[in-house]
Amino acid sequence: MNRIITFLTKPYKKLLKVEADPHKVASGFALGSFIGMTPFVGMQILISVSIASLAKWNRIAAGLGVFNTNLATGLFIFSFNYYLGSKILGLTPDFQLPDKLDFRFISMVFEAGSDVFFSLLLGGLITGVPFAFLVYHLIYRILKRKQLKSS
Repeated sequence: MNRIITFLTKPYKKLLKVEADPHKVASGFALGSFIGMTPFVGMQILISVSIASLAKWNRIAAGLGVFNTNLATGLFIFSFNYYLGSKILGLTPDFQLPDKLDFRFISMVFEAGSDVFFSLLLGGLITGVPFAFLVYHLIYRILKRKQLKSS
């Protein structure tokens, strides 16, 4: 159990070592957390780091946000996003999520049809926005507190 807790908290420890503006780090991490909710598995880190570069937010934090979101939520959140998106869109496509996330996931989503992709995307947008908001404020507070202690 201790190994699991250590493995899950490792990205946060790395994040706390990043010496940068707390707003930029928290924004990058929140962006990565948001992108981590979308069905672009295999491309999420590239998308997140690219957007963070354009916005001049912390790219390391953006990559850690994607990694941590996928690690912590995994298939649970994708299942929920799919369910939520399909209910809102009024679609009932038959789609079985794989047992684990890997690079084949995105091809499975595209092969299943646009209904599945848009269900996952809409669900991801709906759950990703509040999650990113919460993560931003949590990371920002932690980094500000750390900054005040070291001053």
